[in-house]
Amino acid sequence: MSVLEQVKKSPMSRAQIRAVVLCLGMNLIDGFDLLATSFVSPAITREWKLSPSQVGFLLSSGLAGMAFGALFLAPLADRIGRRRLTLIGLAVASLGMLSAAASQDFGQLIACRLVTGSAVGVMAASLPVLASEYANNRRRGLAVALITTGYGLGSVIAGIATSLLLNSFGWRSVLVLGSVATAILFALGLRFLPESMDYLVACRPRDALARLNRILTSMGHPQVDELPRKELTSRKAAVEALFRGHNARRTVLVWVAFTAAMMAFYFASSWTPSLLLQAGMSSQQGISGGVLFSLGGVMGAVLLGVSASRVEPRRLTAAYFCAAALALVLFSASLGSLAGALVVAVLVGLLLNGSVSGINVIVPTLYPAEARATALGIAVAVSRLGAVLAPLLAGFLLQAGWAPGAMFRIFAIPALIGALAMILLVRGAQVHRDARGSSVSLEATGSTATRA
Repeated sequence: MSVLEQVKKSPMSRAQIRAVVLCLGMNLIDGFDLLATSFVSPAITREWKLSPSQVGFLLSSGLAGMAFGALFLAPLADRIGRRRLTLIGLAVASLGMLSAAASQDFGQLIACRLVTGSAVGVMAASLPVLASEYANNRRRGLAVALITTGYGLGSVIAGIATSLLLNSFGWRSVLVLGSVATAILFALGLRFLPESMDYLVACRPRDALARLNRILTSMGHPQVDELPRKELTSRKAAVEALFRGHNARRTVLVWVAFTAAMMAFYFASSWTPSLLLQAGMSSQQGISGGVLFSLGGVMGAVLLGVSASRVEPRRLTAAYFCAAALALVLFSASLGSLAGALVVAVLVGLLLNGSVSGINVIVPTLYPAEARATALGIAVAVSRLGAVLAPLLAGFLLQAGWAPGAMFRIFAIPALIGALAMILLVRGAQVHRDARGSSVSLEATGSTATRA
């Protein structure tokens, strides 16, 4: 049994728990940095007289940067390490938030949001992989799902911060708070975040053995004399792994499901405060709706993480998608009642973020260690097409005169598409298992005939 297998089968040490908690904190800050504009956009709109389509561009800019970071920068984690790239992302995100707070016009703000989004895209791919690799086999699904709650928690904090700071200090103060908090997480990560053991074994950077032994010692495991044998894998091979054999079909289905999930999730998370305002509620009630949506998202990710150890994650995620589509339709019908809308906002957040969490749990299990960051990074980048288009589409529909309720019904369609992709992924896995079982049976029959 290799040292990595021993760690995966052992109870989690304090060092492992600390690593997962740090990943959660960093993802929380990512959520704050990415979604803060959802809460301050009404104030920016009033100050700069933005049109609904411009608001859509503002809400999409961070997501567009996230797609760029996930596609072109996150794969570097398989070369320079998860830890180093994560720390670089934190530093850039902090500077991006501070620059956004100092922006003097719409163009400058868009540019700053693109930079911040790029840094968040890097961490969106690295952090779930780090958490997955530091968790043991029993807690892996829970660890990854907990990491996903970070976006919801960060959004909740962004909403609360907006409520407390906006009237007294203006929208820029919310972005400054995000910059300072990100810088603090950078300092904590520099001191306490370990490198991925899977990365050290698979990619073998300089001093890999010494670094691995220091990590093993911190976990209470004995040191090793040499690294487990592992072939070095190039970036090209890591990408090819996504389309090798049965992975080709699974990769496409994951991309479809992830894109659909992001389209529905980022429409709701970006536009809920503004759409509640359009539906006749006050600014404070709109912020409350956004906060409750995010709280529901936290509960959804935790619930999925707990359930993933008992229910097959692909089946569970398919159920989340189906229920999310129904919840979005119900939300559209509840906008006439403040109490009803706020209650359903929690349900929508729970189911949509649970769907995203489910995909994050599934992806690292499909690929080898040396390709996981590449796989998740590309999946995140592809999915950001939906994330970027959703706020833009909502802005243009709103400017064209569509009612808020109609838009929630429209964005139930991506949730149904995600459910279909997950169902096909489940069926594909079953067919693969059946085929493999038949192959083993035929081999056994052939061996018996030969001996006879």
